This record gives sequence, C-alpha cells and structure tokens, in this order.
Amino acid sequence: MTTPNSSGMPAVPEPSISALLLIMASLLISYACLMAGNGLFGTLIGLRANFDGFSTYMVGILVAAHFSGLVLGSLRCGPLINRIGHIRAFAAFSSLIASVILFFPFVSNIWIWAGLRVIIGFNLAGVFMVTESWLNHKSAPRTRGTMLALYMMTSYLSLATGQFMIGLAEIGGTELFMLAAMLFGLAVVPVAVTRSTYPPPVEHTGFSFKRLYAISPVAFATCLGAGLATSTLWGLGPIFGRKIGMSTVDVSQFMGTMILGAMILQYPIGKLSDRFDRRAVILAVCVSATLVSAIMVTMLYQYSNESTWPVGWDTTWIYHRYSVTGIAVLCGGVISTLYPLSVAYANDYVEHNDIVALSGGLVLVFGVGAAIGPLPAGWLMHVMGAQGLFVYIGIVLLTLCTIILFRMRRRSWAKVVEKDSFVALPEATSTPSALEVDPRIESGP
Repeated sequence: MTTPNSSGMPAVPEPSISALLLIMASLLISYACLMAGNGLFGTLIGLRANFDGFSTYMVGILVAAHFSGLVLGSLRCGPLINRIGHIRAFAAFSSLIASVILFFPFVSNIWIWAGLRVIIGFNLAGVFMVTESWLNHKSAPRTRGTMLALYMMTSYLSLATGQFMIGLAEIGGTELFMLAAMLFGLAVVPVAVTRSTYPPPVEHTGFSFKRLYAISPVAFATCLGAGLATSTLWGLGPIFGRKIGMSTVDVSQFMGTMILGAMILQYPIGKLSDRFDRRAVILAVCVSATLVSAIMVTMLYQYSNESTWPVGWDTTWIYHRYSVTGIAVLCGGVISTLYPLSVAYANDYVEHNDIVALSGGLVLVFGVGAAIGPLPAGWLMHVMGAQGLFVYIGIVLLTLCTIILFRMRRRSWAKVVEKDSFVALPEATSTPSALEVDPRIESGP
C-alpha cells in the first residue's frame, strides 16, 4: 500500500505490521525495560519511605513531586530532544534516572527525596516523549491502532512485572534500588544499537485550560478527576497495603494485579461508550467506583481489631486477602478508564485536525490533577488510617458524579453516528506525545 506525498507523487510504500514490528522491536524492548524499572521503583519508594518512618502525608508529597516533574518535563523536554536527537536524548534521560535512583539509599530526608522524584519525573517525561513521537513517526494510518495497542500492552505488562519484582529482596536494603537502576540502564542498550531511523523534531500544540473547559466541561472535569484519583491509588496503594498488614510480597501481588485489572477493563467499558451516551458510561464508572470505595471502607472498619481509627489489620489480613484485592482491582480497573473516556468524549465535539491539540491539553489537565491528588489523600490516610485512601477516592468520584449529572441536564449527547470510536490510551505516560499515536488522527507520518 502506498500513499501520495504532498506533491502528489507516490510515496514510499507503507510497511506491513510484521515489518513495522521488526523495525520498532528495539524501541519497544527498551521501553519495556524502562517501564519495568519504573513500576518497581514507584512501589519501592513508597514502601521504603514507610520503612524509614515517613508519615503517609510525606509519602503523598513524594508522589505529588513525581507527577509535578512529569508535567514539567512534558512542557520542557521537547526542545532538548530536538537539539540532541532522539537516541541521545533517550540515553541521557534513562541514564540520569538510573543514577538518581542509586542516590536514594544514601540519604533519608523527605525534601531531598521529593527533589529527586521531581528529577525522575522530568526525565521520565522526556523518555516517554522520545518513545511516543518515534512510534507516531513510524505508524501509518492503517497501523497506528496496532502500534498504540502494542504500546499499551507493553506499558501495563511491564509495570505489572516491575511490581512482582518487589519480593526479590528486602525493602530496607539497597538491592531493589540497584535492580531498578539496572533496568533503566539496560533500557539504553536496544535503542543505542538500533538501525531504525528516528523521527524529525518534536512539535506540540495544545489548547488552554479555558478553551478545554468550554469544549466539554464533563471531559475537563473527568480528566482532572482521573488524575486526582489514579495517581493517588497507584502512588499510595503500597502504603495502604502495609497499613492493613500486607507483607512485601503481598503488596507486590496486590499492585501488580490492580495494574493488570486496569488493562483488562479498558476495552469492554470503552466499547460501551461507543454505543451509549459517553457521559452515562462515565457516570456509571464513577458510581461503581464510589460504591466499591464505600464497600472497602466499610469492610476495613468492620474487620478492624480496633473500634476506632486508625485501623490495625495485622492479624486479620490473611483472612480477607482475596476480598480486599478483588475490590481494589475492580476500583482501580474502572478508574483507569476515566482518562481515555474523557479524551474520547472531548473528541466527539472537535474536528479531526484538532485532536492532537485537544488531547495534549487534556494530558496536562490529568497531570495537574495527578500532582495535586496525593497531598489530601496522604493527609486523610495519616488521620484515618488505611481507609482514608478510599474515603478520598470516594469523595473525588462522588463530586465528579454531581458535575456529570448537572451537565447532562444542560447539554444533549453526541449521537452514535457523530462519535469517534473509543481508543484506550495509556495514562502511565501522561505526555502529549502519546496522543499522536491515536488512530483517530487521519494524517499519516
């Protein structure tokens, strides 16, 4: 298959899926190593902070610092990538992350750790931008959906793999930090030796927050709520596990299972949104997650050894591990669909040539929410104990339910024939470049 270029002459034939996979194999392998290291470190740092005696609120500060760095990097890494090229940028970002990770065991100070987490978030954004712009450049219109699906699967499976590595060594030692740094270091190798050509300069445009809200208040609020809730669940989930008596291995399995649940629920919920009013689907997701959060809070309180907060589950966790994990997986899974649902709903009201700018703006809205959310959630967990996490999530989603119900009385929904199809998007990256791989974008590379 060939496509004409701007001059009307036949362009280079588009590669088949198998040929494209062969071309991009080195990049995807590098990305898999990097995401496994990211998954391992993200859980490890929360557990290590708990081991070193930091309060839950302090752990929330660490999570917020990470997402602040990610947002800052999404805004500032593009010019650096354009100046030094994709391969050298990938190597520089990943190597710097590995070095910073190795510094953590040498100091135990919340503010130094927060600064280091900002640096890691900033460099992760750079790595994500390199990866996503590279995939977009190599993806033709008919292969873009396949590449996005592979990118998503690589993201979730690698993150889950990183979680299961937590049990390989003691939290109080240095071995897990070394393993995470090793994975980031190994990520450089496949990209450094690739024969694939890398893309032209990174360019990003975005809508202002005011314009995003004007296009779709529901999409704006949902995206912000997704950032507030998901960053908190993934960032403070390990602390939740420790507070209810989980062992280190239990925490790794708990977090890994939640990530796999998030991957599985993307498509069935997304397809429902293609058939019905997306706001109704978003509302159903929020109501479901709110009810699940309420069940979790009730169960934690009921089975507590103490009649007052904070909860102490040290002796009862073993009897309820499957119910707690199942409820958390369901909650995390449905919440993970809010971000792509918000993007899909906003896209129903714009032209196709505005999709990248619109979605890039929504990514930053998500990032702002992700940077804010862990702070109040960490404080609630500090005051209430473990159930404070799900109290916070319930409050966020209940507020979102109220906003959606109000808007459904003010505006009619986009009919099925007017909709773009739902596309599952990886929220783990949180950079505008990810949206350029969206198959709804008609223009090729």
